Amino acid sequence: MSVDDALRSAGGVLRRQTSTVLPYYALVAATGDVTRLPMLVGVVVALVALASTGRLEPLLDDLASVNPELLAPDSPASLPPAVGERLAAVLFSPTVVVPLVLAFGLALLVSVLASGVTRAAALSAVDAALDERDPLDAGVAGMRRWKTFAGLVVVRWALLLAAGIPLLAAVVGGAGALGGTTDPAALDQGTVVAVLAAVVGGLVTLFAVVTVFALLAFAGPAAVVDDRSLVGAVRRSAGVPFAHPVGFLLYGVVVVGSYVALAIAAGLFGIAGVSRLVTVSSAFLVSPLLDGVAVSLYAGWTEGSESGESTESDGASESPDESGGSDASDESNDERVVAEESADESGFVFGADGTATGSQPSPETERGIESTGATETGGVTERAGEMESGAETAGLVAGVRGALTGGVRELGTFLRAGWGYVVVSAATLLVGIAGGWTATVDSGVSIDPPADPASVFGVVPVGPFVNLAVNNWFVATTAGFSGLFGGVPTLGTLLFNGALVGAVAGVVDPVTFIAFVGPHGIIELPAIAVAGGVGLRLGHVAWGVWRGTRAKSALADELGRTWRLVVGLLVVFVVAGFVEAFVTPQVAAAVLG
Repeated sequence: MSVDDALRSAGGVLRRQTSTVLPYYALVAATGDVTRLPMLVGVVVALVALASTGRLEPLLDDLASVNPELLAPDSPASLPPAVGERLAAVLFSPTVVVPLVLAFGLALLVSVLASGVTRAAALSAVDAALDERDPLDAGVAGMRRWKTFAGLVVVRWALLLAAGIPLLAAVVGGAGALGGTTDPAALDQGTVVAVLAAVVGGLVTLFAVVTVFALLAFAGPAAVVDDRSLVGAVRRSAGVPFAHPVGFLLYGVVVVGSYVALAIAAGLFGIAGVSRLVTVSSAFLVSPLLDGVAVSLYAGWTEGSESGESTESDGASESPDESGGSDASDESNDERVVAEESADESGFVFGADGTATGSQPSPETERGIESTGATETGGVTERAGEMESGAETAGLVAGVRGALTGGVRELGTFLRAGWGYVVVSAATLLVGIAGGWTATVDSGVSIDPPADPASVFGVVPVGPFVNLAVNNWFVATTAGFSGLFGGVPTLGTLLFNGALVGAVAGVVDPVTFIAFVGPHGIIELPAIAVAGGVGLRLGHVAWGVWRGTRAKSALADELGRTWRLVVGLLVVFVVAGFVEAFVTPQVAAAVLG
């Protein structure tokens, strides 16, 4: 398996299996909502504790009495000393510190567990798509590997923290050497030593970081393709750079090149004023593409079930996925190894001389890539390529159109059959709005409307329109998919976003608020409530699967339906974003004069 073949395989998966693979990357993106929930709870607990002890209101009064124009935005020292002392006394009191520290620790734990579930599901779905199996079913079945992937998260971060020790030691040592003397000559010499130490420490840390990423690059694919435990996956992944050094380096070039391209795109998007496209591109294009390449390469480089040889090198007895998981590909024709050659103890194919073999399985037999049989040259081949490219473009356009129209139809069906979930979601959103308004309406803070409401987004607000539409859709998507975890993160997201809206309403004149929020809010807020309802239904189904009252296939079907629904909501948020960028400022200007 060559890197070029792996790229074509991964690209083909994104084209052909978009609606069955990307739902799991929406789950990965929703991990942020799941992680944020404990921190939100910690903040609320701290505020309630302060309010119950009578320490919150005096602090708010102090802050309200400060003239914002006298504050330097980049200098906390510009805060009046008395107010600053009272603020520090409150923020660093046990009443605030204890719940926040506990919330932070819980957030880390939740992040690891949620990442384990979502990453296991995503890579299992990619592996299934490459094997031409059902990604939705395989993703749900692959969630059973959550312990392995959660362990990989812990191992990776532990090793990265350890890799930073040389740099930290060099910086601390250099600072200590500089701070221990006042002699100018000694300071100059100490400065040189400190700089050299920092450079050496930085280089050692950089090498260690690269080594960590290199040795763990294929741990996820190993866990899925070979159904390995944590130790086995790490061991198999660590063998890849030594067994296939050239292919591994080329894969590294692809990874680095992808992120460089993403950084360049981020710069261009920033110049164009559409920076939110970077988040969506990273989540739904770069991540699945690189995962597809990694899984395809690993599967082509390692010995699969076709070789009939034992690959248990980690001493653990690991059974294949009972639900048709990553090793259940005996019925397919794709070759994952060169069967004639011998394999070393870690399962990688080597030539007779003990070096990594340079031969590769043909593209026709690798991960569903079919031979075109084309041997023509010149104009015939060029014309055929142009025709194929045109057909692919037409198919892509038709696919996007079909996904959008299908999503809108799915929305209509959901609103008729799942209206109860939407009612609960809307009520939760309203509770958040009421809570935010209550918290700020008596704060004494007031925000004046802009001097020129009509130009708040500029003369031609194309960039703000795109950013608003993409941001709101991404928030709705993560709110919907975070519902997998019992619907609780969805409720937290609804309360949080509702509180933000209510908090703004509490510090803005009611007429101004309605003028600036009303035109697009009548579209955007119901759409967010619908997204919340989608997440609550997903949580309901997931809860049934966890309790054993529903089949796993029901969860797979619901994940696919959730994706179709959020695709349909994209149309709604595009309309809302257009109204917010182009219409709302004009309405506000007319209302406010």
